[in-house]
Amino acid sequence: MINFAMSRRLVILVATAILLGSSLLLVSWDSQSGSLWARPSDTATKETTAPSTPSTPSNPSTDSKPPTDSNPPTDSNPPTDSNPPTDSKSPTTPSATAPSLLPHVEAYFQQVFSMGEPAPYEYSMLREFCENTSWRTDNVYLKCGGMSAGLTSIVSQVKVCLKMAIDAGTHLVLPAMPLRDSDDLQNFNFLNASAYMTYDEWFDAEHLIKQMGRACPKMKIIHPHQIEDKSVAVKHSFEMSCGDAWGYQKIHSYFWVGRPFRTFFEGQLFFLYTKANQEAEKNKTPPPGDGITVVFIDSEFLLYRITDDPTRRDLRLWNDLSHIVRFKQDARLIIDRLLSKLTRPHYGVHFRVESDAIWSSLEHQLEVDLDALDKAWSRFGHPEREKPLVYLACGSATQVEKFVDAGKKRGWEVTHKWRLVDDDPTTTKLINDLPFDFQGAVDMGVMIRSEFLLGLQGSAFSSTIANQRDVTGRYRGSSFEMPDDEGARTHLFNDLDATEYACCL
Repeated sequence: MINFAMSRRLVILVATAILLGSSLLLVSWDSQSGSLWARPSDTATKETTAPSTPSTPSNPSTDSKPPTDSNPPTDSNPPTDSNPPTDSKSPTTPSATAPSLLPHVEAYFQQVFSMGEPAPYEYSMLREFCENTSWRTDNVYLKCGGMSAGLTSIVSQVKVCLKMAIDAGTHLVLPAMPLRDSDDLQNFNFLNASAYMTYDEWFDAEHLIKQMGRACPKMKIIHPHQIEDKSVAVKHSFEMSCGDAWGYQKIHSYFWVGRPFRTFFEGQLFFLYTKANQEAEKNKTPPPGDGITVVFIDSEFLLYRITDDPTRRDLRLWNDLSHIVRFKQDARLIIDRLLSKLTRPHYGVHFRVESDAIWSSLEHQLEVDLDALDKAWSRFGHPEREKPLVYLACGSATQVEKFVDAGKKRGWEVTHKWRLVDDDPTTTKLINDLPFDFQGAVDMGVMIRSEFLLGLQGSAFSSTIANQRDVTGRYRGSSFEMPDDEGARTHLFNDLDATEYACCL
C-alpha cells in the first residue's frame, strides 16, 4: 500500500509533469527499495530535456577589456569568456531509459553547466532579499579578498561575498582569486600575485551580472580593472577584517540571523569613516572629490551559519546564489561532450586519491566504494535494466585505472573523463589543457547527473554536489539510512572531517 508520504510524492511528480508540459509520466513503485520513481515517456523526455531547436554555443566577444563607463557600474558590456571553444552540437539530452533528473537538479544543471542559454530560473529568494534590503546611499562597493583553496571552496567563498554585499546593502567589485598550482596541489598561491585571476577568468561573469541585474537591480557591479585604470574614481579605500568581530575564529562559522553581518559591517564602516575624517582634519587634507568608497574585506570560508535560520530563508537564498556561479564555456563544452559519450545511466564516485588531501588509502576507498556500489544497485537498481556505468571523479589519470580494473572484477564497468574520450584527441587535449581545479568543474557537471552519488563528507567537492542533489539544498544523510531521501540518492562516507560543511558550505 502507498502511505501518505508516497501519495504526496506522487502528487508532486504528477504536478511537476504538468508544469513541465510532459505528455506522459510513467510512475513505478519499487517495493524492495521503497522507492517511487518517475520517468517521462520518450516523447515527454524530448519535450522536457531538449530544446525545440538545436542551440549552439555563443561566440562571445574576445575583447577582455572591462566596461569603461565612468558612471559605475553598467551591465551593458559585462566581461565574457575569451575565445572559448565552440561546438555545433545541441546540448546533451539524457538517455530516455533513465529516470529523469529531479526538477531542482535539472534547474541547477541548466544554470551552472548547460551549453546553451540556461532555462529561466526565478531566483525568488534572492529577489526577496534584495527587495527587503536597505541599500546604502553612500556609493559603497564591497571588494572581497582572502579567497583561496580548491574550486568548490572558492565557489562557497564567492557566495559568502555575494551574501555579505546583499546583507550590507552595498554594491560589488568582482573579486579576484588565486589559482592553485596544478602540479603542487598544496600550493594555493595565496601570496603569488601572478596567480590571481579575476572572476571572469574563473566563472561566467556575464551570467552573474545578468541574473543579479534581474533579481537584485539595486546592486551595481564593476570589474576591478575599472578601478585600476581609473575609469571609476575612488573617493575612499578602506580595509575591514572579519577577524575584528568579537569571538570570531578563522574557518569557523560566525554570522547568522541572530548575529547579522550588517550590524558588524555598519559598526566597522562608521569607525573607518570617523578615522578618515579625523586624519584629514589633522593633516589639513582637502576633502576628496567625487567617487565610490571601496571596502576591502576577507570573504571567509564557512563564514555564515546558513542552517541556523529557522525560517530557512537563508538556506533558500544560499541555494539561489549557487545557481549564480556558472562555469565558463570551456568546461561546459567538455561536460556536454562527456555526457554525449555516456551510453547509459551512471553512478558517480568521488575517488579522492590526489596528493593534497587523502582521507583514506586508495585500497580502502576501492573496497568501501565497490561495496557501496553493490548496495546501491541492490537497493535502488531496476532488474529489467542494464547495470549502470560507474563514472569516477578523480584528478589522477593513473590512479583511476586501478579502480577500473578492480571494478571489472566486481562486475562494474568503470569509466572516467579521459577514458570516455580516448578516441577523441581534440577533447582529450581540452581536458588536459584545463588547470587541475577547472577539471574538477568538468567532473562536477557529470556527477550531478548521476543516478547515485558516492563521496566524502570532508570533501567540499562531494558535499557541494550532495547538497545540490537534495531538494532541501542540504545533504540530509545517507540514502542507505533515510526512510525517504526524496530522490537524492546519495551516500557520503563519514570521514570525521570538516563537520561544519553541513551547516555552512
